[in-house]
Amino acid sequence: DFPLVLGNAENALTGPNKIVLSTELAEKYFGSASAAMGRQLMYDGAIPLEVSGVLGAIPEQSHFHIRALISFATLRGLGQGMRNTMEKNWIWNPNWTYILLAEGVVPEELEREFPRFIEKYYPDFIKKQVTHYLQPLTTIHLTSQLDYEIEPNSNEANLYIFAAIGLFILLIACINFTNLATARSANRAREVGVRKTIGAHRGQLIRQFLSESILMSLFAVGLAFVFVEALIPLFNHLAGKSLDAHVLISPLFLGGMLGLGVLVGIVAGLYPAFFLSAFQPATVLKGRSRAGLTGKLLRKGLVVLQFVISLVLIISTATIFRQFYFMREADLGFQKAQVLVIPTKPVMVPKMKLFKDELLAHAQISHVTTMNEVLGVHHNVHEYNYEGMDQGQWQYYPSLLVDEDFVEAFGLKLVAGRNFSRSFPRDDSLAVIVNEAMVRHMNWGSPEAALNQRFYTPSGRERIVGVVQDFNIVSLREKIRPFVLDITHPHHQSFFTKNVAVRLAPGDPADALAHIEAAWQEVAPAHPFEYSFLSSQIDQLYKAENRLGGLVAYFSLLAILIACSGLFALATFTAEQRTQEIGIRKVLGASAAGIVRLLATDFLLLIFIAIPIAWGLAGLSLNAWLQGFAYRTTPGYGIYGLSALLLLLIGLLTVIFQTAKASYTDPAKALRTE
Repeated sequence: DFPLVLGNAENALTGPNKIVLSTELAEKYFGSASAAMGRQLMYDGAIPLEVSGVLGAIPEQSHFHIRALISFATLRGLGQGMRNTMEKNWIWNPNWTYILLAEGVVPEELEREFPRFIEKYYPDFIKKQVTHYLQPLTTIHLTSQLDYEIEPNSNEANLYIFAAIGLFILLIACINFTNLATARSANRAREVGVRKTIGAHRGQLIRQFLSESILMSLFAVGLAFVFVEALIPLFNHLAGKSLDAHVLISPLFLGGMLGLGVLVGIVAGLYPAFFLSAFQPATVLKGRSRAGLTGKLLRKGLVVLQFVISLVLIISTATIFRQFYFMREADLGFQKAQVLVIPTKPVMVPKMKLFKDELLAHAQISHVTTMNEVLGVHHNVHEYNYEGMDQGQWQYYPSLLVDEDFVEAFGLKLVAGRNFSRSFPRDDSLAVIVNEAMVRHMNWGSPEAALNQRFYTPSGRERIVGVVQDFNIVSLREKIRPFVLDITHPHHQSFFTKNVAVRLAPGDPADALAHIEAAWQEVAPAHPFEYSFLSSQIDQLYKAENRLGGLVAYFSLLAILIACSGLFALATFTAEQRTQEIGIRKVLGASAAGIVRLLATDFLLLIFIAIPIAWGLAGLSLNAWLQGFAYRTTPGYGIYGLSALLLLLIGLLTVIFQTAKASYTDPAKALRTE
């Protein structure tokens, strides 16, 4: 149900040679959406496509975003090979299939038909390797991590992380409110005594104090809306999202926030309400109200909880950044720095040797190679018949189709056998190289034992000529799997020669880029020159972790600031309560440093109690998060120790600032009221 602003959704893509454009492309090529209708675009200078529709805006929540759609029937005109693929072959990777079920159909009913479907249409050799199942559209973006996702997905775990941080921040704020309300209970004790004396019962007082807490919370909700409105652009920049402020005024969101405000008010005010309403009039009106042991223990316990949360957030932030750094800097088993990736065009294939020779003429270019997918980012799978399999049977393995220069260009390490070579033209059209994981998978014992093993493909009777050291074929979230490097068959070069990789010498690439672009204009003047650096493409695989680390850092800082503000206020109030004690100690000769040490010790002791608790909780949660990566770092003792030291320093500075101020108070002023 993508919206069409022009055209008929029923027939816009029925029949060959039709294209639906986004509004952006329609305006780019034809000036306006209406002017584009019925006009033609040439695909690769060879296939005429008629504009049969113009798309409206694709919702941001879509799990893929398109700029153009070409009718599938157009593929039938690309030759007999493509027609056979479409009409006879049920195995084609770059093909996402969406099914809209009829009203009332239960998905499981359709899934029960799939085994019969496979038995009827699939060739015998593949039937046991294939399983079909349905995937709900709404689960793709957050929970699907399959090969060949149409766009990089997000991770459901990240939502839980942010939700947990939000709850932690609210909890810290509630703790501050509870601590300060109970700490300052003496200021309202006489009010409670007077109200009870003139007939107020405890239930009325509880309702009063809870109402005050709820009203304060709802006032905070209103302020929060103002801040969110102002900070949405910054959040969108940090998170890579495009949230709009209009969601804030939707009835569902408004109702939810008001409900949350009431809930937070109740949670924060519940204990103070019961605590204050329990005062006895006879006691408090004589001025003898004291918080008591229970109130002090509760406040200390809540302060410990605040700093447990703060320390867990500090450790989590450091670990996320360390994991991202590990993935970005890890040895992937191949050369990724200074490698340029250039998407090719079919028109270039007959001139590929000329193009490569021209590039290699530049002093800063050391290697040039071709590949059907980008190493370390994506791969395809191809069918193979290995030693021990019956003829006509096939097994699919992850593969790259490359040329003779690939192994050397990417610095792959041969552990047995030889590289592809132009010195063996007949042999190397029928030769493959595998990785060590394939040797283990096949139980061959050693790389040397794998050499000359049969590894046929539909192209011919191929054999293994070399074994390379394992390298990461995709992101570090996945373990290294059996992998095959195969030479692109001459008959398939126009289809599988999709990328040229150029390895540059260290230094400023500007001159080499200008040389490459000039060579491009010689072989493909009708196509724009595009390129990217391989290291940047690989970094994009970890964009979610990078953003996660940044957002967790900001939210952690906010949580720590809130915790410290509460600690500061509590230290201030404690110093006020002990004003006379401080004055007496100074009269008796106590130094300012001694008084600071006396007042700060209690608070620092609470932080020391929080540290081991936070270490245990952080270890459990981070180990669970790191399990999502096949290759991962470990938080290490350094992160735990430095995080505890940072928290201790923050707490110490917070308390010392206020206690030092109290320690320098003139004793005469402190004792004036005695």
